[in-house]
Amino acid sequence: MEAMKLIAPLSVDQIAQKSYQLFHDIMQTPVSPAYSQEKKWEASRLAMHGAYKWDKFLPWVEDPQDILLFLDHHFDLATRADEDQDEPIQNALRALAYASGPVTIEALKSFDPTAPSFVRGICYIYQDDKPFQLRKAALFLLPLIGDKWFNTDYPIMEPDQMRSLCVNWASAVDNIEHTHDVQKATLTALLGMINSPYWRPHIVAEKWRLLEYFASVPDDSLPLRRCIDNPDLMGEIKRTENQTAMTLWPAILWLKYKELIPKVREQLETVTKEAGRSRRADQDMYLSVMDAELRKAEDTLNHYDAWSTDPAAIALRTKIDNLQQARSSLVSIKRGGS
Repeated sequence: MEAMKLIAPLSVDQIAQKSYQLFHDIMQTPVSPAYSQEKKWEASRLAMHGAYKWDKFLPWVEDPQDILLFLDHHFDLATRADEDQDEPIQNALRALAYASGPVTIEALKSFDPTAPSFVRGICYIYQDDKPFQLRKAALFLLPLIGDKWFNTDYPIMEPDQMRSLCVNWASAVDNIEHTHDVQKATLTALLGMINSPYWRPHIVAEKWRLLEYFASVPDDSLPLRRCIDNPDLMGEIKRTENQTAMTLWPAILWLKYKELIPKVREQLETVTKEAGRSRRADQDMYLSVMDAELRKAEDTLNHYDAWSTDPAAIALRTKIDNLQQARSSLVSIKRGGS
């Protein structure tokens, strides 16, 4: 234990990887008279610290089960026993948020992040007085569990808890540089909230502006797909009376115009015609956004041969064709309202 205390703070690739392997060994070793539960948790904290304290050399997580067990235990200590467990929680979150590959992300689908102890823990780490690195890791974790938090048939917490978490989440978003990966993580979480009738009312009004980061989420984003396929969403967004939302959401739908179900497409056309009578600048903005996406797709396609059968090139040609058809429809609506 004394040796681990000396080794854990060192930032070296081999130490991080060995600490990660040691962490799993510790977690899987049964307790005994010579190896108490208390010693096991102390050793696991040191190993986790050695593996994930630093930004460099983060070991790739292949199996998240031990880390999830570790995290849940320390959430419990922090929220029930009122112990300061910020550092071990932060290290575990960094492992899940920054070093999870497809195998780990798939494994997380069998984990229940709606358990009361885990929900309490997430709410706890989003508080304003928590360290920056802890809240940053929490921002990147939320998209990994968002499907089970937001896409539910019933609320997983009380309205006041949802309201408080949305406020604290917004604060965390405000206090971090909006790099591309941050844009993707925050917008993915926001789209989950937008599509949920339970979470939508608690979204901090100014955070609807995060929809401007639309290009940062992949075309196959499941939260995005749920939103654009939701025929009730346009009406719900109108009822928020949030002008930013009512400007940006139709802009996103125009970029996906050819993929929309008939009812949503009809709603979009109606809203756009209404905007032509009262907010002509919105129509101009929609065209500007489409033109920018067209240029970007065409520039990217230029890197491929004209007859390339690469799936990425085929997808780009389809995207360009869809955008051109959408643009033609929007121009027709704009002219009709002139």
